[in-house]
Amino acid sequence: MLIFKNSIYNRQETSPGRHSSISNIGYDELFDPENLLSVSLNEEIAVIDFLERQPKEYWLQDSTKFYRNSYKMGSYSIFGNLLNILKNGLNDVGVWHKMNTYHFCFLYDVLLRFAFNYNHDNANGRLDTLPELKGKPLQIELFIKDYFFNTVFLLNEDQYNSLTREEKIELGYDCPFQFAVINGLAPTKNEMELQSSSDYPYSIYV
Repeated sequence: MLIFKNSIYNRQETSPGRHSSISNIGYDELFDPENLLSVSLNEEIAVIDFLERQPKEYWLQDSTKFYRNSYKMGSYSIFGNLLNILKNGLNDVGVWHKMNTYHFCFLYDVLLRFAFNYNHDNANGRLDTLPELKGKPLQIELFIKDYFFNTVFLLNEDQYNSLTREEKIELGYDCPFQFAVINGLAPTKNEMELQSSSDYPYSIYV
């Protein structure tokens, strides 16, 4: 199971009032964050397969379109590995897994593209993709706000590198490997792996 700021598996395990409120879609009983992750990651398989079949000389051009923030990480094989690691972690019901900045940055790009395609689809397409939303638009920025710890990876090199250690802590920028992601360093095999946690990550409110 993947650890987000709030649980994607059981929305009862979050503090009252921590979710954003919005009319129409909201974060009501219809919205299923776990299914959103599952469907978007499964659809990403076809994207990776498409990119892998393109001539290598077009990789940089293609990757900047499909992965606007995480393209600096490296080749399609890295994205394929990250995808498989996240899919396995999402479905591993026996262990809680901590993600790092490589995972969150990749997920951000996947989710924003998924939401764009979903919102520009016709009614039948939306119902086929996320039937629980009953065709309503997906406001992915609210999901990011409620479930991502931070979006430090959206900073450019100059913005991030100009911050002091104290400023980063004050802003909540404490996710592992954030310097590497922002500065375009390809992840090692160990850096792509999820970190298992023996601690239960959420408080239960009744």
